[in-house]
Amino acid sequence: MSEIFLNVSSTMSRSRANGPGVRAVIWVQGCTIGCRGCYSASTHLHEASSLHPPSEIAEWLQSIPDIEGVTFSGGEPFEQAKAVRETIHAIREKNPALTFFSYTGFDLDVLQQTRDEDVEELLGMLDMVSAGPYVHSERQRNLLWRGSSNQKLHYLSDAYNKSQEA
Repeated sequence: MSEIFLNVSSTMSRSRANGPGVRAVIWVQGCTIGCRGCYSASTHLHEASSLHPPSEIAEWLQSIPDIEGVTFSGGEPFEQAKAVRETIHAIREKNPALTFFSYTGFDLDVLQQTRDEDVEELLGMLDMVSAGPYVHSERQRNLLWRGSSNQKLHYLSDAYNKSQEA
């Protein structure tokens, strides 16, 4: 069996803008959705950017003090569902208290109807998602953890709930 690598565009050790609390952020490289006006258009091209085994990412996160969780953004994390899933698994082995948030340009119902086991398992590992394509004509600067009003926040575990949006 070949080793899994996450194709990473960039990372940030600490952010308060990319999900609840203070979080590390991993932007993955590659997105076929290609929303017009996307904030991260440089992450769309599917080419090897910076390939990292999940264990290496888990080690990096272990070195960051006082974070609540990890956010996956992009690019499109669900286009690397297996690698993201394996990365979360490696992170949880080292720090089971961290929470996981993901942005996705797919609507949640599309992801939930998939027959892709990696996507199904990834959804089961996430605490929260911000789902839906970015629509430039519906852009609003005051939306929490979203760029356009069509995008929805979904709570997939008991870690977070709508009351924390205030």
